[in-house]
Amino acid sequence: MERRIENLRQLLPTADGELYRVPGRVNLIGEHIDYNHCPVLPLAIDREILALVNFRDDNKITVRDTKGGFEKIEFSVTPQIDPFERGNWGNYIKAGVQGVIAERPVGTKGFDLAIDSNIPLAAGLSSSSALVVLSALIFLRANGVKVETKEERLALAEVCAKGERYTGTQGGGMDQAAILLGEESHALLINFNPLRSESLPLPEDYTLVVANSLVEAPKTRTVMDAYNRRSIESRLATELLSHALQTEYNREAIGFIGELRDPPANLLSAIKETPYSVAEIAKQLQLTEAEVIRRWIVRKDGSPFPIPPEGFLLSQRLEHILGEWERVEKSAQALKEGEVEVLGELMNASHASCRDLYQISVPELDNLVEINRQAGAIGSRLTGAGFGGCTISLVPTEILPTYLKEVGERYYHSNWEDALFPVKGMGGAALFEESGGGQ
Repeated sequence: MERRIENLRQLLPTADGELYRVPGRVNLIGEHIDYNHCPVLPLAIDREILALVNFRDDNKITVRDTKGGFEKIEFSVTPQIDPFERGNWGNYIKAGVQGVIAERPVGTKGFDLAIDSNIPLAAGLSSSSALVVLSALIFLRANGVKVETKEERLALAEVCAKGERYTGTQGGGMDQAAILLGEESHALLINFNPLRSESLPLPEDYTLVVANSLVEAPKTRTVMDAYNRRSIESRLATELLSHALQTEYNREAIGFIGELRDPPANLLSAIKETPYSVAEIAKQLQLTEAEVIRRWIVRKDGSPFPIPPEGFLLSQRLEHILGEWERVEKSAQALKEGEVEVLGELMNASHASCRDLYQISVPELDNLVEINRQAGAIGSRLTGAGFGGCTISLVPTEILPTYLKEVGERYYHSNWEDALFPVKGMGGAALFEESGGGQ
């Protein structure tokens, strides 16, 4: 830790700088349902961005990275900040700043920032969202606004969730909330509309272990389209259900699947089991195909989203969302009651649903999950957006050394320390001393 701080001070020599810690997050269960406003169960972890900041009197923002893997970025604070080219890491810094500007007028003062991160990149541990939260938090601080209470953190989480869409992803608010609201040795049951969280103690005598499949899932156009396709399919399913509620049951419309409480018994039959064409969606919604595309099947930049050749798999996606929602609720109850075996079974079921219904797994993740279970994990699943990245496993602490050795030898063969590691629940983003990092 001291070496990391020294590297920051070499990159940004300053006597007055403030040091921040912004954690990554791992999702215990509840995948791809936060943008449907369904509950999720993540935790902030002890992999983090350390950041040294020096506040400026002008509107310039500069950011450098101790690892040297990213070029220095520089931009000015303006009412509308133009993005860098797609894929540039600096867009996550811009997203946090732009998100704050869009929400409230706070000023235009900038900052110089040096960062050192040990969150694996493109691995489903929210390295990107951590940058968004960091830049928003520091931009507010540069302009005299502190974020201290839980209510203020909840509000900032929503700002950051909206702000991250600046980068082109159509995600939800889980990552930002976990990063800001994390609590040591606890997971967070996060609910939406309104955003709120409940801290649940992690099970004693068990350790959570992250294993990186080493298949990167960077948010390039290909992976972003795969991710956003699920978001689009979720919205289309929501519209079909909402239309049926209004026209067939004389009920109020819903904006998200998570608003579906006490639905009519036959409501789900409004979505057929076979894939949908745009024409079929338009007919069911009593709209033109052009209107359906304009409203729901476009990228953030307004360009048409490619229509999947096999059609939109609305029934499969809905089955995952509703099933995962139920698994989150049962997992939260299992944590409260200390039913660890039940939690493990729910994690295993979640992976199967992510693989078969939401189709976000890859063979390497499936193989790694199987190795994790055979090595002694009572529950193992992919975590994060999928298409690569990491698994999360629940392992009896008493077998942890042999578990790590077996998984390391079978999947990685050698040098697995940076890819296979236990994680702890940690506090949310804060000044380094306030987060406990200075102890």
